[in-house]
Amino acid sequence: MTPALEIKNLSLAYGVNRVVRDVNFAVEGSCAFAILGPNGAGKTSILRAISGLMPAVSGDIRSNGHSIIGLRPYLIVAKGVSHVPEGRKIFPEMSVLDNLLVGATVLIGDRKRLRELLERNFQLFPILRERAKLPGGALSGGEQQQLTVARGLMADPKVLIVDEPTLGLAPAIILTMADMFRRLRDLGLTIVIAEQNADFALKIATSGVVISNGQVKFAGELAALRHGDTLKRAYLGG
Repeated sequence: MTPALEIKNLSLAYGVNRVVRDVNFAVEGSCAFAILGPNGAGKTSILRAISGLMPAVSGDIRSNGHSIIGLRPYLIVAKGVSHVPEGRKIFPEMSVLDNLLVGATVLIGDRKRLRELLERNFQLFPILRERAKLPGGALSGGEQQQLTVARGLMADPKVLIVDEPTLGLAPAIILTMADMFRRLRDLGLTIVIAEQNADFALKIATSGVVISNGQVKFAGELAALRHGDTLKRAYLGG
């Protein structure tokens, strides 16, 4: 079966500094996949490369068998890959509804599908229906994170890539976010989560990779990480 997302020999750099070196992994469809590792490991750079925000030094990125490397970000979104960035990055002065509609730019002309996706998001995130007319900046941190994910879903993606979704959230909100991602996974969406919080990722994903110093240190079923020292070595060195 063709992977929903495939990374082949990917290398990335900021100037002369190589931050990702020959990374390989494949993500099957309709699952949750985790990219784990400490701060500065290269996780965000990989997601930025997938969504066309960072050029690759070498390698290839394929979505459902088709190369997307070098495409402009809006074309990658149109091909079914949507990026939920770290730090939320909502438009604070715009209403919640308008923030959501920004995410549906690729659906201009398909009003029926836009209405369907808007209703699905309101069912997944009821608080956003209640807050629809409020400015995004008036929402709490947890509500803004829900808005950011919902905005990504408004592009009707096949693959949703999410960067550090638990950053700055209270423990109770993190549990709510884990439940939300499990529901999205169970709906058949392919989710790729880059996270420092391994405990959170292990609640959602069954497979993934551990990245340290820009290289893959582990790839496979995440259950194997619960009893080994791979995570400890990745996060603490050694």
